[in-house]
Amino acid sequence: MTHFRLDVSRETGAVTLWMATGETPCGFRPVIGWPSMDGVREFAEMLLDISHYRNRERDRVKQVSENIIRQALGE
Repeated sequence: MTHFRLDVSRETGAVTLWMATGETPCGFRPVIGWPSMDGVREFAEMLLDISHYRNRERDRVKQVSENIIRQALGE
């Protein structure tokens, strides 16, 4: 299992995303950093856009599959 941690520096406002997997004993390792929370917001919005796009695609594939089955087997 992968665990994530987000640290924000009180002095500089810099943000660091850390990741640790249960497979390695190394603990948390830095993945990416931003100079402020604005960068984190941009990153989160990008991830949400990707998620929404994939969900729409999955729903479209499901709908097309159901239509093909209906046409093949009848209503």
